[in-house]
Amino acid sequence: AIPLALLLVGGLLMLTNTILAGTSSTSVTVQGAVPTVTVVNISPDPIIPTENATTSITITATISDSNGCDDVFTSGTIAVALYRSGVGASCSVDDNNCYQNITWAEVGNTCGGGADTSGDMVATATIWYFTEATDASSTYSGETWQAQVKAVDESNASSTATDASPPELNSVYALTVDSAIAYGSMSADATSTLSEIGQSTTTVTNTGNYKIDTEVSGTDMTGSGTIIASKQKYATSLLGYESLTYTLSTSATARDLNIVKATSSSTPSTQDTYWGISIPSAQAEGGYSGTNTFTAIYSAD
Repeated sequence: AIPLALLLVGGLLMLTNTILAGTSSTSVTVQGAVPTVTVVNISPDPIIPTENATTSITITATISDSNGCDDVFTSGTIAVALYRSGVGASCSVDDNNCYQNITWAEVGNTCGGGADTSGDMVATATIWYFTEATDASSTYSGETWQAQVKAVDESNASSTATDASPPELNSVYALTVDSAIAYGSMSADATSTLSEIGQSTTTVTNTGNYKIDTEVSGTDMTGSGTIIASKQKYATSLLGYESLTYTLSTSATARDLNIVKATSSSTPSTQDTYWGISIPSAQAEGGYSGTNTFTAIYSAD
């Protein structure tokens, strides 16, 4: 409504308008944007563990935030996990199948701060040689190895992403043999005693990531003459010479040793083998030597 006032000027009646003004305040709250994680990638592909050692795995991703990538790279957090897909991203740390809280770094200065909304990160996981395989011959053949990257900004908004084409982790069949087989001094026409067999041992260690059997072969022992390979016998338990399970051959022969893979870096998986020899009668005196070879092969048992 417009107030009206009457004024009397010079005997004239005048009508005037009085206008009143007002103000109002404005406000808005800009909510924090949810960060996004894209282009997660694991390399190498496939993953091939290193026998009896560790292997480095690289995980990369791009992280974006429309409020500025510094909201994540500087003021927020990034969490990286590498795991066998069957155990899931929330798995408990286990050197066989789950690596959590992997150290990461910004790639170069890809998140430049200010109005820059995206940047790249790289993380490096170190996996053990006994990490569980997922290839076609393995126990977990229907799975893969996966990485999850989680970005959390300063407002605690978060998102996650995984590798769209995750790699397999290959089976590795490998072993080491840690000692020579020393039969000691024996007479012609003598056979290793039970006590001697107990001392003529060698230890086979599974240095891969799957249960193994072995192929075993040996050369004839030579020196002052020849002692043929088949005079040596062996077994995985302590037995008398005649009862030893296997006879050594110059041809590689598969033996069902069933040496399981290790599950801890501090506890290798080993199998002792016990060896005996029969010296032929009238064997020439002197020293003899040869080579016995062990090769890791797939164990189907």
